[in-house]
Amino acid sequence: MITKKQKEILEYIKKYQSKHEYSPALEDIKKHFKMSSVSTAHHHVKKLEEKGFLRRDENKPRSISVFDNEKMVNIQLMGKIVAGRPIEAIIEKETIAVPQSKISNSGSYYALRVVGDSMIDENINDGDIVLVKQQDTAENGQKVVALIDNSDTTLKQYFKEKNTVRLQPANKNIEPIIIKSNRDIKIQGIVIDVINSLPKTTLEIQTAGDISEKSKKELVLNKIICGDCVEVLKNMPDNFIDLVVTSPPYDEVRKYNGFSFNLHETGKELFRVLKDGGIVAMVIQDQTKNFGKSLTSFRTIVDWVDNIGFKLFETVIYRKHGTEGAWWKYRFRVDHEYMPIFIKGERPAYFNKEPLKIPSKHGGKVMTGSGNRRTDGTTTKTITRPINPTKCRGTIWDYLNAGDKNPLKRKHPAVFPDKIPFDFIQCFCPNNGIVLDPFVGSGSTVVTAKQLGRKYIGIDISKEYCDLSKERLKTISESLFDTLK
Repeated sequence: MITKKQKEILEYIKKYQSKHEYSPALEDIKKHFKMSSVSTAHHHVKKLEEKGFLRRDENKPRSISVFDNEKMVNIQLMGKIVAGRPIEAIIEKETIAVPQSKISNSGSYYALRVVGDSMIDENINDGDIVLVKQQDTAENGQKVVALIDNSDTTLKQYFKEKNTVRLQPANKNIEPIIIKSNRDIKIQGIVIDVINSLPKTTLEIQTAGDISEKSKKELVLNKIICGDCVEVLKNMPDNFIDLVVTSPPYDEVRKYNGFSFNLHETGKELFRVLKDGGIVAMVIQDQTKNFGKSLTSFRTIVDWVDNIGFKLFETVIYRKHGTEGAWWKYRFRVDHEYMPIFIKGERPAYFNKEPLKIPSKHGGKVMTGSGNRRTDGTTTKTITRPINPTKCRGTIWDYLNAGDKNPLKRKHPAVFPDKIPFDFIQCFCPNNGIVLDPFVGSGSTVVTAKQLGRKYIGIDISKEYCDLSKERLKTISESLFDTLK
C-alpha cells in the first residue's frame, strides 16, 4: 500500500523516464514536489523500493527503474482513528492507492489515519495510515477498529475474555479499555496493513541573519533562532508545526528591550506553518488606561478568526496563585490572564485530556443514571457504575506563580509558569510532534517540550532572551531524550 504522495512520485518518475529516456535524480523529485530537502525525496523513493514498485542502484545516479506490473486500486480514506482514548472517526473525501495483491477480490476495505501513540509497540504511530478489512468479527490478538456505545471509535488489539472484551493498547504506559457485558461494542474491521508516516527531524530555513542574502542552510530541530519571528516564519515550510504555545508582548505592559510586534502578521504565518488540526495556545492580557481596557486580547481573537482563518477552540482563564498582583484604589485586583486556544481546520489532530484531569468530588461513589443521551434524543439503557476518581478539567486553570524573588523574573519581565506549556503539550502535541514558540522569551515552552521529549523551535528577536533560553535548555540532560532521531 502506498500513500497518495508516493503514488504521485511514482507517476512523475514514469512520465520523466518516458520524456527523457532516463530517470530523474532525487534533486529533480525534490524540486518538482517543492520538498524541504533531498532526504524527503529519498524517503519516499526508498519506501517505493521496499514495496516493490522501484529498483535503484544506490551507487549510481539516475538509476531508478520502475516495476510496472502491479495493478493499483483506490481505497477510501475514511478519516482519523484514535490509537489512544476513543474518538469519533471523521469522514474525509480522500483515497489512497493500494497494490491489488494487498486485498482479496471479496470483501470491502477502507483506510484510516491514526491519531495517538497507544499502538507504538506494534509500529503504528501517530500520523500512520492503516488499511482495514471491513468485518464484524475478530479473533483474539487481531488489531481491530471498534465502535463503543455507538459513539466512540478506537484502534486496539482485541481479546474476548469471560464476560468482558479487553481492547489492549500496544504501549505499556496506557491502560486497556475493558468493555463489560452492559456496554455495546461492535467490530468494524481488522487491520491488515500499515503505512508509516515520514518522521520530520529537519527542515530548510533561512535564519534571521541570512534573510537578505537568501542563502539557505539546514536547520536541525530543537534550536533557538534569534530574529524577527515573522521573517523567520516566512521561511518555514507549510503545514509543519503541531503546536504553538506562546505569550506575545502586548500593550507595552512590560518593556521588551525596545522591540515592537505585529500580532496580525504573526498570526498569518502561524496559520500557514501549522498542520491541519494544529493548535495555537496563547497567554495574553489587556492593558488598563484611564479605567478602560485596551481589548487587545479580544481584538486579536476576532482578527485571527475573521481575517486569518483560525477557529476559536476555547478560551481558558489562567488564574494566578502565589502572587498578590497589583492593588488599586478604584479597581479590582487583577489575578488572571486569558488563554485563547486557536485551531486550524475542523478539529484537533491530537487531543489527550487524560493528563489534565483533576480529582472528582464524588470519586468512588456509585451512581445510577439513565445512560448517555444520543443525538436523536434517546438514551442508552440505565446503568449503575462507580464515579471515576478524576474528571475533565474545566476552563479555569489555576497555576502557582513564583514570587518576585525568583531569579528568572530578574532576567525576563514576563515569565509564565512552566506548567502552562506542560499541560498544553501533553494535551495537543503527539509524542513525535513539533512545538513552536515565536516569542520564546525565558524559554518556558521549549524547556518543557524538551522535558517531555518533543521536538521544538524557539524564536525571539532579543539576543538576550535567546541566550537565556539556551542556558535553561542546557540544564536538561540530553541523555534523557533522543530528540534528534
